[in-house]
Amino acid sequence: MKVLELIFQMGILFSAFAFLWFWIQLLLVFVIPVSIRLPLRYFLQLLHSLFLGTLVLKFLQMENPPLNFNGYLALGMMTYFLYLIRNIRSRSARMRVEVYSNIYSKLKTKNEWEWTLALLSVAITLLWVQYPDTLDGGTTGWFYRQTHSLMEVPILGWIFKLFGFFFVVGTFFRFLGALAWLISPKRNQAPRDDERFDEFEEL
Repeated sequence: MKVLELIFQMGILFSAFAFLWFWIQLLLVFVIPVSIRLPLRYFLQLLHSLFLGTLVLKFLQMENPPLNFNGYLALGMMTYFLYLIRNIRSRSARMRVEVYSNIYSKLKTKNEWEWTLALLSVAITLLWVQYPDTLDGGTTGWFYRQTHSLMEVPILGWIFKLFGFFFVVGTFFRFLGALAWLISPKRNQAPRDDERFDEFEEL
């Protein structure tokens, strides 16, 4: 039950932070020139992941002090990682749009960026475990206070809790999917290049 409770609480935390970050990003979009919005989008995604990582550490530190490498931290980081890769499309989903080569190329690039972002964010976040005093800094403290204030707002708080429930369910099914992939006998059978059809062969 403690595992489900932690995932549920982190789901609420993620939803509150996403709501807060939405308004911050919207404000930045209005004040930043159009010419640099595209590269800025990737930078903002990185900032979003890193700020969320420090917020997760702050949450774990407050819930189970002191912060150190243990099972509680491992579960928190695993949940954080699953949240970061939630939008990555599966290989089967990519194959369904492969006939549209331009869409497939963009989707593949987006997936590669999402994986890189998730792994980099988790690695940097784990480094901060060695320096817990930095979690008391102004930025992390501000995000922690604001997200908890949002959780206490009556209507928003219920919405965040609803998201937390669905996050638990989604995490459970994602875990089952990963487990099924690991035990599947076909997971190492990659399709051969000579068995693939040309994109317009059927047309």
